[in-house]
Amino acid sequence: MQSASKIKLSHALIQSLVTHHFGSAMRVQTAEELTEGYFSTAYRLDLTDGRSWVLKVSTPSHVRVLRYEYDIMAAEVAAMRLLRERTSLPVPEIYCYDTSRVLLDNEFFLMACLPGKPLHRVRGELSPDVQRQINQQIGGYLREINAIEGVAFGYGSENTPRFANWRDAFDAMLQTILQDGEDMQVELPLTYPAYHELARQHYAVLDEITTPRLVHWDLWDGNIFFDVDTQSIMGIIDHERALWGDPLMEVNFGGYDPTSDFAVGYGTPVLNTPAQRTRRALYNLYLFLIMVIETYYRQYPNDGQEKWAREQLANTVNELRNGAHKDITFYSVP
Repeated sequence: MQSASKIKLSHALIQSLVTHHFGSAMRVQTAEELTEGYFSTAYRLDLTDGRSWVLKVSTPSHVRVLRYEYDIMAAEVAAMRLLRERTSLPVPEIYCYDTSRVLLDNEFFLMACLPGKPLHRVRGELSPDVQRQINQQIGGYLREINAIEGVAFGYGSENTPRFANWRDAFDAMLQTILQDGEDMQVELPLTYPAYHELARQHYAVLDEITTPRLVHWDLWDGNIFFDVDTQSIMGIIDHERALWGDPLMEVNFGGYDPTSDFAVGYGTPVLNTPAQRTRRALYNLYLFLIMVIETYYRQYPNDGQEKWAREQLANTVNELRNGAHKDITFYSVP
């Protein structure tokens, strides 16, 4: 996806990065830009020693990003290292993480290149039995992620604010995205204070969350690599939005079906109580505000995401006004 948050790297510059970390004898045979992501720049590098790596590069410091994205690469690297240590998830090995900004005005890291293709591109080719197994496995992986406990609430980078309780953390997160929208003068159906006040009316349900748990927040098919030949999940990527909070924030619970194969794999009932359904509606409000407002920062080539997110935002506002504990609209990201 074309985005203002991405940059183009010359072959010569990529070679200089490889030389710095692998030595002067190592050459880049091919460097292919990976364009499916929405935020960071990424290239697949095939080196002369036969190995392949993915070079992921942060947004330049002069590019305006949302406040929660200021230290997003550090959060991703920390989450990947933690998941490799504490779970059975197939998370790529990180070869190096360079924060020096000496070679270019960006942080970057090199990670192992995964075999296979993003699951959303091949899912239609798979039999119902294979899809059932995959969905259960994804549910199990998410359960492993959410089982990891933290010491404070907030986004994944150590440089971002942390909070002793979930109510204060979520309130700060919501206020931050509203500030981002006001900075860019994004027009919304309600006033900015009205969104904050609507959410605050339901904050009591957040007090049920007393233990910070790791939330991936972006575990959709596009971030899962699948090998059609071996019929197996080969890796999970894009951990940059990881945070310490309530597992109900996971995007997988936006389209949650308690009878689904994913739910079987996850193994723990969710969205069964009025408080849980209200929390999910609050998280939808936050998510759809982000999805609307970020389009003004990223300058996407089309307005498809913005239109869809505005519709979902309107639905969520109505649900919170009318009693989200009674019924919420589950969504599926297009």
